[in-house]
Amino acid sequence: MKNRYAAALLMAFTVIIPSSARAHEYWLEPDRFFLRVNENSPVSLFLGQGLRVEESRPFQPAKTTSFQLLSASGNFDLSGSVKEGDAPLFSFSADRQGNYLLSMERNLTYITLSAEKFEEYLREDGMEYVIAERERLGETGKPGKERYTRYIKSLIQVGDRRDRTYARKVGHKLEIVPVENPYSKRIGDTLPLVILFNGRPLAGRTVFVDNRDGVQHMSQSLSSDENGRIDIKLDKKGVWLVRLVFMQRCEKYCEGADWESFWSAFSFGSR
Repeated sequence: MKNRYAAALLMAFTVIIPSSARAHEYWLEPDRFFLRVNENSPVSLFLGQGLRVEESRPFQPAKTTSFQLLSASGNFDLSGSVKEGDAPLFSFSADRQGNYLLSMERNLTYITLSAEKFEEYLREDGMEYVIAERERLGETGKPGKERYTRYIKSLIQVGDRRDRTYARKVGHKLEIVPVENPYSKRIGDTLPLVILFNGRPLAGRTVFVDNRDGVQHMSQSLSSDENGRIDIKLDKKGVWLVRLVFMQRCEKYCEGADWESFWSAFSFGSR
């Protein structure tokens, strides 16, 4: 591969989600999603909420299980090319047209929240099913002991040529995969995506969709259908982020955690 790297549905409901003061989303975002051949764009790992950036996070090898770039030419391991502490993470460029898919997996993190804060978090991220299960187990008043993993992807378009890299499944435990190429869409088109857990469609779960067009922000929530599918109306240009959290009872090697959550985020651009 001759890519060049500088510094190496049926919708159940749609509602507008108010902005949250609690910033906890991670997503990958290049300065520009649409590039010319050999044009450079810094790529950042952002922390924030609803595409409102609170912090640019540095590269942390100890917390990064994998960081790779996928294209029609093959896969490239970025983890050896990015230096610890770098923010932005690196500067991307490619000498061939096509789709380029960035993929990052961060390793397990353990947290404990008070019962009140845990329930607030569950409601905020559409996990009322966990609230119901805690009530069934008699744990409503107990602290929430959780471990979580993040799975983060971002799709970049170089030149005008399209390929099927957008549809690549990277094997994340919780993964968001476009059914059609986001960069074949125009403003006003609908983009279908499928939510997979352990490679199988995840039905009936809340999926959040954020858009940032300059200083304008929009967020909405959808529900995946029986095939794990959602349909997004691409009615705005700018940056798009599709994200969800799925939680289940921790079953083994829990190290004190009662619950295990999986965070998935997929970003792309529209113009």
